[in-house]
Amino acid sequence: MHCEYTDLCGYLTDMRTNLLRNLAPALLVVMWSSGFVGATFAAPVAPAVTTLLWRYVVAAPLMLLIVLALRRRYGPRYLRREAVLGALGQAGYLYGVFRAVEAGLPAGTAALLASLQPALVAVVLSGFGQRGGRRQAVGLAVGFAGVALAVGPDAVAGTGTEGALWALAGMLSLSAAAVLGDLWPAPDEEHDVLDSLTVQGVVALAFFTVVAFAGGQAAPPADRSFWLAVAWLVGLAFLGGYGMYLYVQRTRGPVAVSTWLYLTPAVSAAWAWAMFGEQLPLLTVAGFAISLAGVLVVRPAPARPRTGRPRTGRPRPGRRHPLAPTRS
Repeated sequence: MHCEYTDLCGYLTDMRTNLLRNLAPALLVVMWSSGFVGATFAAPVAPAVTTLLWRYVVAAPLMLLIVLALRRRYGPRYLRREAVLGALGQAGYLYGVFRAVEAGLPAGTAALLASLQPALVAVVLSGFGQRGGRRQAVGLAVGFAGVALAVGPDAVAGTGTEGALWALAGMLSLSAAAVLGDLWPAPDEEHDVLDSLTVQGVVALAFFTVVAFAGGQAAPPADRSFWLAVAWLVGLAFLGGYGMYLYVQRTRGPVAVSTWLYLTPAVSAAWAWAMFGEQLPLLTVAGFAISLAGVLVVRPAPARPRTGRPRTGRPRPGRRHPLAPTRS
């Protein structure tokens, strides 16, 4: 008897899907915050653009090999849409953040400016008829207050105009990607997170190749710590962080995925404490708790469980399984 014709297979599939859906936001926060560790590893030995270039030199061909082995095919509409989203959500966002840090913007200030994103996304989407209501507004305000508390005095010290503008540009770029990903009509083809990561990674590779060669910063340093940083950034920050970002955006929406990023400043501080022995102030822990409360307020109510037992492990007609490829 084939598993696809049994009730057990269907329930196991649903259980696995629900587990991933419930764990995905936490994985997003941890993996997204891990980028701080990789950047810290690479900073003493290489410019930021060099690190970003080689991050995608490794990641993009790897993703291409996987999709070629799976015989994935992409139409021009899908490629055009994902190319724009990749240029905004990966190339534009990362370039803005790294340029802000290079301009001397304190990490706390950069985190605070980036935390304007959830409110901006919610406001823009409200202009297209997607109202969040008073609960969402309260949750966003509480989450932002938690970030301000978590980053502490760094949020108001040493703020330079150039660095702040780069950080705002990065935040706006990621916000535009989140909004466009929700509003841009998806083509008829079936695709999943793997496809989005691949196309967006290739676009980011092209962008950072041009920037790095134009600035004479393409050559990697002869230092083992640099390659450790690249491996970390590819495995955790790109595959893990961006993979979970796209998955949470698809399953929970652009405002929800942006709101979960409220927790990344405090979790980045926890990474620094665990990996580099930096202090973890009590205010950061308190700010994390407040931000988490705001995130839980914004989080949409879970879907009601299905009633009745399905006859087979197949998805019901007209209902796409959450782990199946999505229309993008």
